[in-house]
Amino acid sequence: MTGKYRQLFDYLLILIYFLIPRISANSAAANVIYQMLNDKPMPTNNETGPLQVHVGFYVESMGNFRATEMAFDMDMYLYMSWLDINMKHNQTGHILINGRNFSIFQITRSKVPDKNVLDKIWTPDLYFANARSSYFHEVTVHNFNMYISKEGRISYGTRVTLNLACNLNLKNYPLDSQICYVKIISYAHVQHEMMVRWFPNEPIRYNPDIKPPEFEIKSFDQGYCNGTFHYTLTHNSSRIGNFSCLLGMIRLKREIGAVPARVSLSFTTLLTLSTQGNGIRYQLPAVSYAKSIDLFFGVCTLFIFGVLLEFALVNSYMRRANKYNHMAEKLQSGYGSKNAIYPSADCDSEYDEGPSRFYAHMNKNSAQLMYKALQYSRKALSVDKAARIAFPIAFVIFNLFYWVRYLYAEEEDDESIERLY
Repeated sequence: MTGKYRQLFDYLLILIYFLIPRISANSAAANVIYQMLNDKPMPTNNETGPLQVHVGFYVESMGNFRATEMAFDMDMYLYMSWLDINMKHNQTGHILINGRNFSIFQITRSKVPDKNVLDKIWTPDLYFANARSSYFHEVTVHNFNMYISKEGRISYGTRVTLNLACNLNLKNYPLDSQICYVKIISYAHVQHEMMVRWFPNEPIRYNPDIKPPEFEIKSFDQGYCNGTFHYTLTHNSSRIGNFSCLLGMIRLKREIGAVPARVSLSFTTLLTLSTQGNGIRYQLPAVSYAKSIDLFFGVCTLFIFGVLLEFALVNSYMRRANKYNHMAEKLQSGYGSKNAIYPSADCDSEYDEGPSRFYAHMNKNSAQLMYKALQYSRKALSVDKAARIAFPIAFVIFNLFYWVRYLYAEEEDDESIERLY
């Protein structure tokens, strides 16, 4: 029994030996942290200039484009960085704050829990000016992290989902290109107080796997939209100030094979036309002859069916182009494969010169497939461009003949009636 107690006592001493430094380190970290957080206002690092806040974001996904609402959704990781001399410390390494619900400070390996610590640190009051709604992610914890360097440099990152407004210009639909914006502005601080700028290197990045169903992403660009804004101070006073504004630009090109948009638009037009025609028909008595309004609605219906047939042809070309393009990419992906299979050099075949001859043949086949894909893509684009001109011209010509014919017929009917009397 004495030996067992002695062994237990030794284990207890070892445990105390390892715990005391950790507890003292946590206490020291806690003291440093809470001293920094005592009622700190907006940092004023440079009395001769505004506070510099650098911003960037990574787009994880985007989609759900709604033309009727002129809006789309975006999921992003937002990053900000600024210098706060009030947060300088002499601890080893960075301070890490991670997870709002289980917020911790981490200095090297010491941790101090605090559930409300993020609310005590000053952060820029940036908002998305063209966002209709937005929210932070909180599963399984609040998705954010904050690093504080020894010099007081704070790097803050969080995940945000936005519903952004995008004013679509549909003048060239369905061959249109669109530019959607992400506007980031300080809510209350003017330029002489806080200057918001992009990170110098690649401030906007995006997931290469993003493929919206109707659009092709051409590029993500960044710019500035600094301007003068009118803001209210009290219920009876206001002020005009210069605010710094960041502008993220998303350039989109509508794909020719955007099946849902083009088909739904055509069928919606057809249903609307049928509803209007039936409404007019029900207001008139039934007769045994065709009326001029029947001719007008009939020709309009033929035009809509013509548009659907034209799109079916374009879609057929695009499907073939995508098929050949996919085959070429699949063939090219086998070039560097370690498991690539090619005929042996001693076989009696056209590949008797070994792998180099075989790869040259594969390269030739890939080029032929890509050329076929390009041909079908050009055919689809040519048909679309021709229809873009032919359909409006044909409709204008029909309207000229229609209105001239029936307006002139109305004058002839009036003259014949006058002769009768």
